[in-house]
Amino acid sequence: MKTVLRSLAVFLFFSLLFVAPSLPARAEIVAAAASLQPALEKALLRFNSEHGTDLQGVYGASGNLARQIENGAPFGLFLSADEKWARYALEKGLLDGDPLPFVKMPLVLWRMGSDAPSPDLLGSDGLKVAIANPETAPFGRMAKEFLQGKGFFETIEKSGRLILGGDVLKTALAAQSGGADIAILPLSVALRLEGGKWAELDTPPQVLFGGLVKGKKTAHLEAFWAFLRSPGAEPVMKEFGCIPVDR
Repeated sequence: MKTVLRSLAVFLFFSLLFVAPSLPARAEIVAAAASLQPALEKALLRFNSEHGTDLQGVYGASGNLARQIENGAPFGLFLSADEKWARYALEKGLLDGDPLPFVKMPLVLWRMGSDAPSPDLLGSDGLKVAIANPETAPFGRMAKEFLQGKGFFETIEKSGRLILGGDVLKTALAAQSGGADIAILPLSVALRLEGGKWAELDTPPQVLFGGLVKGKKTAHLEAFWAFLRSPGAEPVMKEFGCIPVDR
């Protein structure tokens, strides 16, 4: 709970920077999908310790981050929860080369309690279901597509039982605080939530993409991006549910 709340506070703080920047001109920032926050916190801590750097992480919905970069936010590395928003940044001329896949992430169902939730619960009357905003959060779009494929989405939405979070961290907070009965989340976030259980859903894992930002990248950020795509980062990433992609 503390980790989720802290992450929300960090995101809200940094989301204002592109409106009224106050960071030093040489700040080195990784803008990462909220689903990556648990793994990136540890990966950045390790990298900074080993290299004497001070790279910082900002987390949020991939679509929001892409648009912040478009508006001049001081982010030198963009890690998106899907290829769509990474390609959006590329098409806008914001990335230094094609975005690359670097990890995959399963989608899970999470609920407070001591028993792992069954996907059959999604068809129950009365349960409020939380997903991230499909318009800006790739895991929200993935959750919506899963619910549509199972024939649940329209019923949940029309009955007023669909709870939309701005990103997966806010979605998790809604479920953990009682604002929703059940949540569809990336495994990385579910692993850090206390007081509940999760079950993996029968849909292919999401592939996450990243790329360096033109005019904002630095040698340190280039080195960190190379580290994330190397075998050296796999233990940290696997600890938080990330699956390496084929290289």
